[in-house]
Amino acid sequence: MPFFDPIESTFYGHCVERLLTSTELAPMLAGGIVEIGPGTARPVVEALQRSGSRVPITGYELDAEAARIASRAVAGAQLGNYTVVQGDFFAASAPARQARCAIGNPPYLPAIVRPVGASHLWGGHDGAHVARRVLSQEMDVVLLMIASISDPVGLVEHARAAGYRVADWLVRPIPFGGYSRQPWVRRRIGELARSGRAFFGPEGYLLAGVTWVRVGGPIAVAGEPDHAATVLRRILTAAGSAHDLDETAGVARTTTVDGRRRARIASGHHELPDRSVSRLSGSGA
Repeated sequence: MPFFDPIESTFYGHCVERLLTSTELAPMLAGGIVEIGPGTARPVVEALQRSGSRVPITGYELDAEAARIASRAVAGAQLGNYTVVQGDFFAASAPARQARCAIGNPPYLPAIVRPVGASHLWGGHDGAHVARRVLSQEMDVVLLMIASISDPVGLVEHARAAGYRVADWLVRPIPFGGYSRQPWVRRRIGELARSGRAFFGPEGYLLAGVTWVRVGGPIAVAGEPDHAATVLRRILTAAGSAHDLDETAGVARTTTVDGRRRARIASGHHELPDRSVSRLSGSGA
């Protein structure tokens, strides 16, 4: 079955809506958008319905059953500009070359081995493997969800090295769930935290929807400092200083600095506002 989490998927949909309604980025979306792993397709369907955008979007879904479910959702919504096909995003040919924008909520659970029962959520050893591959596709615009438990600083630096600058971002708290408490995932999150590559609090972590634009284009001028990336790094690393995830309760044990405990992350069970904003947002514009 395709992944769908009411909190995370709704947040992803709002990030996509924010992208679709950006007047500044509109010229760069005109050639179409390609999506990695649409899952149920509900987030993008709802983003298109709310925004009224006519930008063509093609979603690539590896799993055959998930692709069928997503295609039915798109057909039911009667959206002529959203198509879901079964196939590999990275092997896509003509549509991917024509489109200059990529979006997605790539898997980000870190684990040394592929988690049993959660292989579709596995993001490699540090959780950022799939996101790095997307950022290496030389698109002009990239919107990805990145997690504070999956080497966020390294990923932001990878994007910079690949020639991108942060144009916009939204951040919200996400509570720990059953998948992140699986032993092999939980252990790896702890290892990453102890090496300064994962950041979380007693109840959860932070998820950011980040839009990057290629430096040298009409938006990101070469040579300008990326202040938005600096702020984003500070926020994601402030998600918490816990160093381990409790096996049974899913509550993180928190370290202290100078005797003071880091602030706890909110549970994340707050409804998102109707407009496409989060509790924290920023723009490089």
